Amino acid sequence: MELKDATVLLVDDEPMLLDVFRELLEREKCRVLGAGDGVAALRILRNNHVDVIVSDVRMPVMDGIHLLKNLTTYAGASQSNYLPKMILITGFADLELRDAYALGVEAMMQKPVKAAEFVGSIRRALGSPGEKWAEPPTTAGVSLHVALSCVSDAIEQGRIEFGRGGFCLHYSSPIKQGPVRFDLEFQTEELSFGGHGLVRWVESNECLLGVEILSLDESCRRWATGVIAVNAGLAYIPRRPLNRCKI
Repeated sequence: MELKDATVLLVDDEPMLLDVFRELLEREKCRVLGAGDGVAALRILRNNHVDVIVSDVRMPVMDGIHLLKNLTTYAGASQSNYLPKMILITGFADLELRDAYALGVEAMMQKPVKAAEFVGSIRRALGSPGEKWAEPPTTAGVSLHVALSCVSDAIEQGRIEFGRGGFCLHYSSPIKQGPVRFDLEFQTEELSFGGHGLVRWVESNECLLGVEILSLDESCRRWATGVIAVNAGLAYIPRRPLNRCKI
């Protein structure tokens, strides 16, 4: 979806910031709605189709985190099983990135937010996985190569779990946050899941890492996108695999 065709709901208790963000989006011919807190945002969602919500975290009445948690149960957002994409803006360490992605956040921005980052994050959120994951990578990144059995076994064993925008993986070798070239081989099915991404978080003590997918190789894009669509939950990047058995 193009930004000019989208409806964005801005949620912030600072009127000046709302005006600044509104102006940035209206320059892109975007339809913009505004609310001063999470409760007001939920009222707006009752009567309006919204494609992306951009919300501050710290607000009175209802903050951005509770707004996010209410989206899946609130009638205005759930009547058609459609959920707006959610982007959070914060100036504080209110929510760890891995927890935000697990709750379904599409992106997080730190104040002060640059105009290009603000508009770019919304534009990316509006893209379908097929569109976003076809884009060529901007950097190669370190190598992440993992051999697994079949897709269903790897999920059932808790080796990997897919979200809407990435995956959580058991991985014992040291790796840092940043660009990565991933190649996951599902050996019994002779399938390769390859592409480029960003390691968004690492938990060394549990041998876990969360990877946001930036692009998928053309050779695997169709089936890989299908696997993610079938197995993804509400999380953008899951907090951890299912851990149904010990690895």
